[in-house]
Amino acid sequence: MTEAVLVVCLTFLILCAIAVALAKDLLSAVVLFGAFSLLMSVVWQILNAPDIAITEAAVGVSSTVLMIGVVTHVRRGRKA
Repeated sequence: MTEAVLVVCLTFLILCAIAVALAKDLLSAVVLFGAFSLLMSVVWQILNAPDIAITEAAVGVSSTVLMIGVVTHVRRGRKA
């Protein structure tokens, strides 16, 4: 059961990475990056590395929030 969940998560990780690379909009790329980070945290948890999973989740959330703030700030600057 665990192996099946791991294979599904790894498949979604690959799809997220490809989607981030092909994203035309910065905001969608950042959201996909956040999803990638969340999935990576789940993979670390499945692999019995909870300390790395917690670190990945914390760093992923903080970097995603920072990047969303930067993208919205840059968009506001371009419209003015």
